[in-house]
Amino acid sequence: MPRPSVPGTKKGLRRLLLIAAAATAVLGGLWGYLEVRSLFRVPDTRLALDAYYPEMPPDDRHRYLVLPIDHTAPERGSYKGFYLLSPGFRRDAPVVFVLTDGQMELVNTRPDFAFFDNVVGEVSYVLIGVRGHTPTLFPEVYRDDGSLDPATAMALYGSDQQVEDIEAVRRDLERSGDLPPEGRIAIFGASGAGVLAQQYIAKYGRHVTRTILQVTGAPDLARSRGESFTPAFAEFHPEGAALLRACLRDGDADTASLSYVLYQLARARPDARQAQQELLQDGCSALLHRIRPQYSLALMKFMMRAPSAAAAKVRWHELAGHDLARYAPGQPETINLMYEFAAEVLDEFREIAPKEFQIDRAGFDSEVLVISGTEDVVFSTAVGRALAEAYPNARLALFEDCHRLSLHEEYYRELRAAFLTGGFGSSAFQRLYDDPRQLDRRVRPSP
Repeated sequence: MPRPSVPGTKKGLRRLLLIAAAATAVLGGLWGYLEVRSLFRVPDTRLALDAYYPEMPPDDRHRYLVLPIDHTAPERGSYKGFYLLSPGFRRDAPVVFVLTDGQMELVNTRPDFAFFDNVVGEVSYVLIGVRGHTPTLFPEVYRDDGSLDPATAMALYGSDQQVEDIEAVRRDLERSGDLPPEGRIAIFGASGAGVLAQQYIAKYGRHVTRTILQVTGAPDLARSRGESFTPAFAEFHPEGAALLRACLRDGDADTASLSYVLYQLARARPDARQAQQELLQDGCSALLHRIRPQYSLALMKFMMRAPSAAAAKVRWHELAGHDLARYAPGQPETINLMYEFAAEVLDEFREIAPKEFQIDRAGFDSEVLVISGTEDVVFSTAVGRALAEAYPNARLALFEDCHRLSLHEEYYRELRAAFLTGGFGSSAFQRLYDDPRQLDRRVRPSP
């Protein structure tokens, strides 16, 4: 007859471990369910105008301000926005606005300041909470049935509204005495935020001393040149495009999923083209990559259904909407990696007119440093050069690196900080600009 297990015996210990494991799994599953449910809950309220987020009480470094929900129609009401000063912020130093746009959910009530320190170095910088990003979500952009209203989202989350939010923060800092007497700032914007920086200085450039536009594009310049906002795969990597065409003709690979793998792989690899080529030479399934979360189009599409992703879709449609309206997915001869999966993610915006960009660059005569990477899958070096040529007092810095500029992080940080604090005329910037890692040293505008 079997003996009952006794606490302390090996069998009893195994049973306790199994019970503990089962309980942990149940609790973990419940926690995950609640987290997902919270992530996808449509907002029905916002922070009261006389309140603050419990995890971020207002102080000298954490600032709140009341902003219009719609700058074009102030009668629609207001919301409580916020901005943050860097841990090393000093009133007697140049102030840099580090911009993020609707695609970059990097600024919240507990941001990773170490990340931003690594970008701009030991400068006094400002981060701005973006409308449409957690926790600043607008109930107004949702219909009664909880579905997203793309037209309202475009109107309230669009970049024109964000430009006005940025200027409101600058004026608030000016009132508080945290800016120099003339109230001028420096601007840093990368990728989509680089376009936002161009939009801001086109309207409020009189308040800006100098600007960095890093690995970014220009929707209006691209259209005027007969180019797409982001390059076609054959333009970025002709050999890779030929391999991809062969794969798609001979196999049953999902074009959008494979394009997503190739795109994400190249964004983070300094040897972007080689990495793509090695993957394609191994065949089109790319299975080992697609099972990784960062390369899973299915997971990305699932996460993009969350309310916190609405602002990202708005910005994406602003920047690429004109191209997507003309793009035919699934055609091996004309594949654009980004547009293959963007067409699926932005399907609900199909009937919404994209933004018409009209950016005046010739009227901004302060210093502009354009930083581009030869291995950038998102923006070509040609558009980087076109941007540098469009501003009267600009210089191009070109590196053999990818969209994330990951190869020489310390050097990049020093270069950016030297420019933001001293400009083209500083010896520190000139020394770093003349470094052999910087490939474009031909044009030297007068300080």
